[in-house]
Amino acid sequence: MDMILVNANVITMDPAARRESALAVKWDRIFKVGADHEIRGLAGAGTRIIDLRGKTILPGFIDTHNHLSFYGYLVSSVDCRQASGVSCIADIIDRLRSEADRTPAGQWVKGWGYAHYYLKENRPLTRTDLDEVSDKHPILLIQVSGHAGVANTPALDLFGYTKDTPDPPGGAIRHDPRTGEPNGILEESALMNQVNGLFLRDFLTWSLEQRVGIIETAVNHYNQAGITALHEAYVIPQSLQLYQEMERLGRLNLRIYTMNIDFAAQTLLDAGIACGYGTPMVKVGPIKMFMDGGMSNRTAAVSQPYENSAETGIYLSAREDMFSKVEKFHNAGYQIAVHAQGDAAIGILLDAFENVLGRRSPNPLRHRIEHCGNITEEQIRRAAEMNILVSSQPMFLSHLGDGFLEAFGPERGHRLYPYRSLINHGIRLAGASDSPVAPASPLTGIRDAILRLTGSGKEIGPEERLSATEAVGLYTSEAAHFSFDENNVGTIEPGKYADLVVLDHDITGIPPEQITEAKIEMTIVGGKVVYEHA
Repeated sequence: MDMILVNANVITMDPAARRESALAVKWDRIFKVGADHEIRGLAGAGTRIIDLRGKTILPGFIDTHNHLSFYGYLVSSVDCRQASGVSCIADIIDRLRSEADRTPAGQWVKGWGYAHYYLKENRPLTRTDLDEVSDKHPILLIQVSGHAGVANTPALDLFGYTKDTPDPPGGAIRHDPRTGEPNGILEESALMNQVNGLFLRDFLTWSLEQRVGIIETAVNHYNQAGITALHEAYVIPQSLQLYQEMERLGRLNLRIYTMNIDFAAQTLLDAGIACGYGTPMVKVGPIKMFMDGGMSNRTAAVSQPYENSAETGIYLSAREDMFSKVEKFHNAGYQIAVHAQGDAAIGILLDAFENVLGRRSPNPLRHRIEHCGNITEEQIRRAAEMNILVSSQPMFLSHLGDGFLEAFGPERGHRLYPYRSLINHGIRLAGASDSPVAPASPLTGIRDAILRLTGSGKEIGPEERLSATEAVGLYTSEAAHFSFDENNVGTIEPGKYADLVVLDHDITGIPPEQITEAKIEMTIVGGKVVYEHA
């Protein structure tokens, strides 16, 4: 045996809900799970034996919707999240100004993670605010959802946005009602087209070592959170190539299931690359598409206007386009994963899925809805009939929940992210972070799926709470199903990869509010210790 873990609380998450005290690892897989005395007897001269002194072992956490590359890219930007200590507009201005003081004139200053509803002023920033920072630097501040942002005057000039610029398809350039000039607030494609351009410009001009470095930084953060596998939700050919190169170099410490963005996916089809092709570390997964925007910034496409507004969100894909793309990629044999948040957008997506699957289907390609926050009861029944999978983000409740309640009001707000209803109808539900929108912290997601509290402590749909075991399953046994990997990961059973996380507490047996205080003691990927708490 290569490694033996003993004196542990092994929560297998297998169908029998077994708990054992030890396990043995040979090569990259679990060899045996059982009692201490029988596992110790498997040790050889070179076996590493680790006495865990009662600590808990769980299957490694799987994040089923994550932006690994973009997170690595943003780590070097200015952190403007509430969690980092930002409480008012002046805090953001001070942080951006400090960054501008260190940055040569003419170069970009970028910030991320701000949410106006957590600021003392409770108002969105505009270009007037950012112009106070500097008139010598283009500045871009990305809202926490990633679906909106604000630019200063030099940035708007570089983007070519004037009072006469029409809104791009699937986006909005907001204007000052008095002057008609852009006020700096950009939504959906008006922002994302520019952010993607900046990201690609940097990504393609950096050296291989620089690109590997930003991914390694992000992977290290994720390993520290107990993450052993993730689904990268915005993959282009260049990022797929980078992940493969990192694996070749032995510098990739988690498994990546690629979600290949639709506009760049034709190269996969032209090359005859099948969904699921790859290695145990990097595997080609679904085609990723967008139906609408985000909920806290009111760009998700909804059937009823947002609170105190006539706005009903933004469609990033027209109905006909979604039907065409779903049919194309379905017929090519690809799993499909579509960002859909508002009930109006979800309705169109379900129509598109029904067009290729029929009213009732086993859904052999395991098509998915990503996020799925504002789904209705009738839509839940439809999705269940087609066996559509849902990848969602429980930590949005604590990180964005106050914004949800502000946007939807108390009645509709309590029906958001109806996890209990989804599971009761038989829908497979997996957990994710959408990092960097929310921190890549499965422990936070597990806590929030149980408690369902906003950052300010308000309840959101308490009747939709999950049990602790169900919440852990979102990031382990259930998540494995989403990448067709249930025979390889997700539970602790002989023959499966030795992807494990060791915690100092049994998070299924402590008060839910204490779950995020549990420490990740060790993360193991394929029998290799990739993180160990000092």
